[in-house]
Amino acid sequence: MAYFMVASCINCGTRITFNPHLVPSLIVNGTKEPLCKNCADKWNQIHRISKGLEPVPIQEGAYEPQKEVTDTDYQEDLDE
Repeated sequence: MAYFMVASCINCGTRITFNPHLVPSLIVNGTKEPLCKNCADKWNQIHRISKGLEPVPIQEGAYEPQKEVTDTDYQEDLDE
């Protein structure tokens, strides 16, 4: 089973589906708010690349469903 979140990009308002653990985000009034891929790319261009810095990578799976972790999965990780 998998799950994902649906929300609006904090910058442009586009509705997106995303993995809440991987999606690029901004902290707004103390709350982590998601960025769509286009806005994350623009943010990198303005705040990183234009200053000669490496862009913050968008993690693989950021806009894909997250595998649900069960108690069994957790125990298997502990046993390894």
